[in-house]
Amino acid sequence: MIFTFFVEVFLGIYTLYKDKSSRIRTLTLATLFMLATFQIAEFFVCGNSDPNSAMIASRVAFMAITLLPPLGMHLASEIGGVKNNKFMKYIYVVATAFILFFAFFPGAINNNICSGNYVVFRLAQYSNILFGTYYFGLLLGTIIYSVKLATKQKNKKIFAALNWLVAGILVFLLPTGLFYFIAPSTAVAIPSIMCGFAIFYAIILVWKIMPLVSKQK
Repeated sequence: MIFTFFVEVFLGIYTLYKDKSSRIRTLTLATLFMLATFQIAEFFVCGNSDPNSAMIASRVAFMAITLLPPLGMHLASEIGGVKNNKFMKYIYVVATAFILFFAFFPGAINNNICSGNYVVFRLAQYSNILFGTYYFGLLLGTIIYSVKLATKQKNKKIFAALNWLVAGILVFLLPTGLFYFIAPSTAVAIPSIMCGFAIFYAIILVWKIMPLVSKQK
C-alpha cells in the first residue's frame, strides 16, 4: 500500500516536472492523485485502531476511486481530439452523486477489514450493485470508446496512445477478473485488488501515453 502510494506520488511529480501544462496532463495528474489517495486511505484503514477514523478513511478511499472511470473516459476524449464531449458532464454528475453518497450517507459502507494484502470494504447490497454497474460499465465503455477513436486516427502517435490507454485499463481489470474467477470470495476486496494492479496503469499513463501526446518542457 505505502510503496504503491509513493510510486504514484513520484509519477505525479515526474509528470508535473517533465510535461507542459495541458488537459491531458491535468487528467493524468488527477488520476495519479486519486490512485495515491486510495492507497494512503487503505494504509490508514489498516493502521488505525479507532473504528470511526478507519471508516472515514474508507469513505475517502471510495470517493477517490469513484472519479477514476470518468477520468479515463475524459482522457480518451482528449487524446482522441474530441472537443466539447457533452456526455462527459452527465458522467461527472453521476460520479458526484456517488461521491456525496460515500461522503455523507450513514450506511454507505458497513465495515472494513484489513487482511494484510488487501482491504475488504463491505458496502450496502443495493449500493454495491449500483456502484459496480457504474464502475465496470464506464471502464468497459472507455475501452470501446478508445478503440472506436483509434480506428479513426491517422496520427500514429494518437493511435498508439489510445491503444496504450486500453492496455492500461486491461492491465488491472483482467488480473482482478482472474482473482475473482479463481477465488470468488475475493469479490469483497475487488476495489483494493484493482487499485493494487492499477500501479501498472499509472506507469503506462506516465511513460507510454504522456510521451506520445505531450510536449516536454
